[in-house]
Amino acid sequence: MARIEKGLRLVTVPLPHLAGLAAAVRVNLDGRVPTMGVFASGRMVANPAFVAKLKDNELQFVLAHELLHLALRTHDRAKGAGLLEFNYAHDYIINDILRVELGFTHVPAGGLDMPGAREKSAEQIVLEMRRKAEQEPTKSQVWQGEQITMRRLLENNRPGQPGENNQAGDVLDDAKERELFPEEAAEQAARAKAMEELAARSLALARAMKAMRGMGESKGDAMVSALRGIYRTPWEQALQKWMESVAPGARTFARPSRRTHQQGDIVLPGRQRHSWMLNVVLDTSGSMTDAIPRALGAIADFCEAMAVDDIRLVQCDTAVASDEVLSPSALAEYKVSGFGGSDLSPGMLALADDPRVTAAAVITDGDTLYPEAPMPYDVLWILPEHGNPNFRPAYGRIITMGGHA
Repeated sequence: MARIEKGLRLVTVPLPHLAGLAAAVRVNLDGRVPTMGVFASGRMVANPAFVAKLKDNELQFVLAHELLHLALRTHDRAKGAGLLEFNYAHDYIINDILRVELGFTHVPAGGLDMPGAREKSAEQIVLEMRRKAEQEPTKSQVWQGEQITMRRLLENNRPGQPGENNQAGDVLDDAKERELFPEEAAEQAARAKAMEELAARSLALARAMKAMRGMGESKGDAMVSALRGIYRTPWEQALQKWMESVAPGARTFARPSRRTHQQGDIVLPGRQRHSWMLNVVLDTSGSMTDAIPRALGAIADFCEAMAVDDIRLVQCDTAVASDEVLSPSALAEYKVSGFGGSDLSPGMLALADDPRVTAAAVITDGDTLYPEAPMPYDVLWILPEHGNPNFRPAYGRIITMGGHA
């Protein structure tokens, strides 16, 4: 335990943005876990025999790895996919980041290794693992595992099977924590909420430090975070113009814009108070993973500025994967479902059946099916720069990220 406590302190020297999480985690030495893992509540469990085998610098690597699972909210992000495969995807990304940040030539403790993983999103890696499941080499557990194929791993850890995700992964679920520590089950949710807030601060600090060093946003950020900002490119201006045209209520200085405080002494007019929900249909086919954060970030910014109360987000690949109502701020972090084919018809027709829907933004790369008949609501198609240039639906308006409407 003394080595672990020392290791947590030393982790914060090269990775100071993890200091809050390092101070907040609670460590239990427990032989019921094969190596080491972490719960969303911030409880870290470590097998004493596993810890004893590690050199001091290796232990620091493993501890930093577990803290990054908390910082990147792996427990929550995995809910839109299989827990174990998302766990593995984040493991590849985290280990590749730490190899560089901590100066390792290889991943210690027999950890999962995918050079270049830090340049990919977790969703991209999940798709790669699924496509190459027969040949993709991986390990039977994230630390000190034996060589195995991805298909074999997932077959051995199907939902509902005894021991699911408890031996292979290090991102441990709430049910497992209640099983191992039933006397503290009542505090579990509150602790998880506190860790969520610390994780947000950790990521914010990491980004601020990168900015001070002259570094930009890293593609290796495994959290699919909506990119937020005040600067408006031409496509964002076109998006704002469309949202202005479909927003209910006139502008008034009686209700200043929520963005006013960010504009210094400039006071912007806000919307007269009308309850308004913006509808967004999100294409969650595999080719969309890079475009989603940027589009949703711009939409979230505009919604906050224009007093949009709620956003109805319909995620769709060939079927509606989720249909939920979010606040604009909740778009900054979201769970992606789907990763199948691409047919937006189910999502768009679901909105057509709702008489309250008057406008919807559809985020897609254009390689998709959609209803041929015009929808009974105003449609804005938002395409990424790599979108299908031949996408020309018979209705709605098209804007391209990075370009003009």
